[in-house]
Amino acid sequence: MKVKTRFGISGYNGNVDGMIYYTLPNSEAIIGRRKPEHFTESTHHNDYRLISQNIGLLQPSQEYKNDFKVYIALYKELPEASKKVSGWYNLYIAMLWNLQKSGSVDLKTLTKAQIYADNLPCKSVKAAVESGLLPTVLNYQNLDNGI
Repeated sequence: MKVKTRFGISGYNGNVDGMIYYTLPNSEAIIGRRKPEHFTESTHHNDYRLISQNIGLLQPSQEYKNDFKVYIALYKELPEASKKVSGWYNLYIAMLWNLQKSGSVDLKTLTKAQIYADNLPCKSVKAAVESGLLPTVLNYQNLDNGI
């Protein structure tokens, strides 16, 4: 739920009275949710942890990150862009999950070498747009820096 604060407090993150609060990136909105009473780990949680760790090991280049930031700026100019994109990393993660849904890759074992060897569309923003993983924006052809 969206939280309203008194006294102009913004950017609060933390736990208070059984609630967890955090601020959305690139926004002034504070979100609050109830802290779970107990947590039961399942195989799904373990798979998600392995995928998250492996994605962190990919370490995309700064040029690749900058291409995503430019892409987001261009995407926000589209009239049909109804969804808000909060940052390059969220878009990058969504693109990788869409790649896994297509069945061509397993995110638990994905490496940079495999991306280039198999010519996967996540190697650049341009390739991702051309393969349909990302919507088309104006001048996307210039966003061709490698991961």
